[in-house]
Amino acid sequence: MKLTQWLEARLARTSPPWTVGEVRIYPGYLLTHWEDAPEDSRLRQLSGWEAFLDLVRFDAAGRFRPLRGAPGLRKGWRRGPLSIADLFTDLRVLYPGAMAILAAWETERLGPTPFSMTARRQTGIYEVTRQLPDEDLPALVEQICVRGCLRHPLWHLPAPQPDKQEGLTLLCPEACHYFLHRARARAAA
Repeated sequence: MKLTQWLEARLARTSPPWTVGEVRIYPGYLLTHWEDAPEDSRLRQLSGWEAFLDLVRFDAAGRFRPLRGAPGLRKGWRRGPLSIADLFTDLRVLYPGAMAILAAWETERLGPTPFSMTARRQTGIYEVTRQLPDEDLPALVEQICVRGCLRHPLWHLPAPQPDKQEGLTLLCPEACHYFLHRARARAAA
């Protein structure tokens, strides 16, 4: 099954509107910020790729978003209506890999990779993450993942597992490079 077919079937199983991260999807595949109402005439229609990419790249304060899963997506826009293929493409731009990860998780083809495994694979400047004390991990996950990212860290085993049938949850099966960068600084200190 193609991922676009999976997404269409997945949306059909639950009532609209659907939420993914900070985006809400309305029937006809109209996207808005989750706090905006699609009928609001003040919303800016994003029809071109440049405007959409700027929305994704920069937060509400105009700062670069180094982590696509970070909160802070700008409000005041709408995009669509879209085809299912265009919706999937837009979601890939907003949250890279998120729909593929969710599809794999829901079909039990994906499991989390514990941080200890990820750290053991590191070489070069990230090799020092192997020395991060286990007791430092929960505080880092809280600071970086829970407060600084919308993705659910499956790899941090004490975290609750998301329900496979509710919502379009942004999942994180393995510590990302951003987390490794921050963990490197903590381990080296």
